[in-house]
Amino acid sequence: TPEIRLDCPESVKFKVVEQAQEYFSSHFSAVTVDGVRVLFDDGWGLVRASNTQPVLVLRFEADSPERMEEIRALMEGKIQEFRGRIMQSTG
Repeated sequence: TPEIRLDCPESVKFKVVEQAQEYFSSHFSAVTVDGVRVLFDDGWGLVRASNTQPVLVLRFEADSPERMEEIRALMEGKIQEFRGRIMQSTG
């Protein structure tokens, strides 16, 4: 995918990435440098906090468009869950 920019307040974005690192690294093979890159046999997904804007940056790649959408749905769903939970508890 091209870079996907998901709005996320400054006060929340690093907490979301931290929860994503914890969750994905405990359930999948993952690299947790500058966000989290989740590694699958047939693709990967990345989420990181932008250093310059109130957004999360996401990227996805896979062997097929269908698999890329599956990885994207899995990761975006969790990211939205974490974002919502954190925003509720802080706001």
